[in-house]
Amino acid sequence: MSKNVSLRNTIRPNDVPEQAAAIRPATPATPPSEELVRKETRLLPEQIDEISRLRRRLNTDRKAAEQALPFEQRSTAIPDQALTRAAITFLLENADAIHGWTEADVLESLRRLKN
Repeated sequence: MSKNVSLRNTIRPNDVPEQAAAIRPATPATPPSEELVRKETRLLPEQIDEISRLRRRLNTDRKAAEQALPFEQRSTAIPDQALTRAAITFLLENADAIHGWTEADVLESLRRLKN
């Protein structure tokens, strides 16, 4: 009979070679994820696909632009959630210009901002 062994308790965060610790970018005191509140939303399948396409394009562009930079100066990848938060921030920053009683009305208000 084989014995299951868990390494979870044997590997500690400080058990990192000095070289790896030296190139790891500094982390802020409070990661943004700890400040965020979970909020569920329902999206259309095509919206999810388009957000994923946009994320992949932005991350590909970022990688190409940062290729010559040293590792510690490169930025992290943009997740889908960051794009969603950016869209919500834009919506809230323009709240005074948004009118309507339906989703279509609100969307039309946002489209007018673009022009």
